[in-house]
Amino acid sequence: MAEEFEFSLKNIDSDLKEMALRGVTEFSLHDAAISHDKAALKAFLRAAQKYIPDVQISIPVSAALIDGDVVEACQNLFCSLDIFFYPDSGGGKYFFDKKLFLKKAALLNNAGLVFGFLADFARSPSDSIKNFRERIDFALPLYPNHIEFPQLYSTEKEAKKSATFSSQDITYARDVSFALSVFYSEGRAVPWFNSVLKPLRIAPSKFFSDFAEWQRCNNCGFDAREKIGRLSSAEIEKMQLLFLEEKYCEKKIEHLMPIVQDIVRINWAFSRLDGDGIESELNLSFNPDDLTSPAALDIESFSENVCMEECRIKVYAGREFPEYKFIQ
Repeated sequence: MAEEFEFSLKNIDSDLKEMALRGVTEFSLHDAAISHDKAALKAFLRAAQKYIPDVQISIPVSAALIDGDVVEACQNLFCSLDIFFYPDSGGGKYFFDKKLFLKKAALLNNAGLVFGFLADFARSPSDSIKNFRERIDFALPLYPNHIEFPQLYSTEKEAKKSATFSSQDITYARDVSFALSVFYSEGRAVPWFNSVLKPLRIAPSKFFSDFAEWQRCNNCGFDAREKIGRLSSAEIEKMQLLFLEEKYCEKKIEHLMPIVQDIVRINWAFSRLDGDGIESELNLSFNPDDLTSPAALDIESFSENVCMEECRIKVYAGREFPEYKFIQ
């Protein structure tokens, strides 16, 4: 059961006690004071450890607040930090602190914590399509679990025409943002996206721009968002593989597709088991031990150094983590 539960620090103990009594299993925090104040954030995390240590928590937070103490507290919880991934438009000038996000992402990745980005486009006069693309290209190599664009589902007209953002630019940014949300975030692509992208030799923003065009041609773009929202994980996986096959053929590297297919399919099998409790049986062209090894991070090298080994496996729940076994 997922539930939104708004509160203030004044009532934090009683509210979290009530949440525990009601059996809430997922909690999305909505409190601007906690998201932007380090002392308030740490107070909330301490209370969460005391009252709801087993609840899955999503916490929007400013990147500047993330430090060793916050990371340590989060390691004792089931939580995801949703980091505001916005440029600073103070004084009417564009500034995006890449060093800050790079440092915080490294801190979280090294600790094995789940985090995502809350991104935007055309919200300030200083933004531009070039800046928007650069933010996407910077974000993906940081391995965020997801990138969300709240504007896509907001009733407010947050995107604004400006000297650098025309109506056409806004439509482009909207479609690319939606494409990224579907392929990467809903597509649970974080474990494999960067390795699959590498042989194509294109930037992430170009990849999602192309996918947005592919969606339009196949009637599954932003205008069909309600239909897309009802797709099953298997349908999203099929969409990903169809588009990847098209891109790999376009780049004349279709010989790598059997590796790509196996990597995508085995990671989806793990994800379905972990998130949905669904076991899978897969026919693979390569040994799963190789597909889940560091060798799979470089698909071109994998192709040259790893032999094909057709097999059938079952992905099932182990004592602590998903496991797989060979079957006839």
